[in-house]
Amino acid sequence: MKAISLARNYIRLETSLYREAAEKSPRVAKRRFPTGRQRIWLRRTARLSKWLDQNGVEVPAKIMSPYELDVLERCRARIPLKYQYRALNALREMARTHVLFPELLAGDEPAEIIDLSAGGCGNADVLGQYGHKVEVCDYHDANAINPVGHSYTEIHKFLGLECRFFDGRDLPYAFPDESHDIVLVYQAIDAYGPVALWYDIVDELLRIARRSVGLVLNPAVPRTTENEALMAAFIQDMRRDRNAFVSTCPETSLPALRIDK
Repeated sequence: MKAISLARNYIRLETSLYREAAEKSPRVAKRRFPTGRQRIWLRRTARLSKWLDQNGVEVPAKIMSPYELDVLERCRARIPLKYQYRALNALREMARTHVLFPELLAGDEPAEIIDLSAGGCGNADVLGQYGHKVEVCDYHDANAINPVGHSYTEIHKFLGLECRFFDGRDLPYAFPDESHDIVLVYQAIDAYGPVALWYDIVDELLRIARRSVGLVLNPAVPRTTENEALMAAFIQDMRRDRNAFVSTCPETSLPALRIDK
């Protein structure tokens, strides 16, 4: 079945689940999942499914089913609304994988991958369907007050994943040399440090990787003209010095880089 057909079925089902939840708790619905905000993320789900169809990527049906979490429980867990949608989480990472690591979707031998800022674990959800082993990490500490980290716990449980605590600011990283085939840092390196530090971070990621590093870059913070220039220079330096493949994320249009060893 085409991805867009799977997405239409998925959107109908999620819409029904959220409608039922709104009838049970109108006040929570108004505050946490108003219809307009739902439509934003469901439209993105549909757009990603069309993009994958246009690029000839077959989508596993399993990732196009909702998390088996009651909608109001999703809200109680403080999962951000856009990450409550399994298909959006999965299709976003599937599209990025097609751009940066298409071999992972083409039946190659299973790879060992580490996702250092996994969030809703879309990479693990998708790549696990192809037999790849994905270790997930995030700034997530079950013994500390960390609402952002805790917000993904129910997703981790649903997917059967154990999320390892990781702080990207703490160099060097506690992983052995060449311990994973591929190291992923998507929309997180800006939280690890300023652009000037990204070069050292890439060196560290390449130390851990046997084959490749994948990056999707958020804008550097704070968003200033100077930081925009530094970020542009970083991308050019990676292209020149590391022979990086540079593209864009299909969903966010953010810079996406693959750096091979």
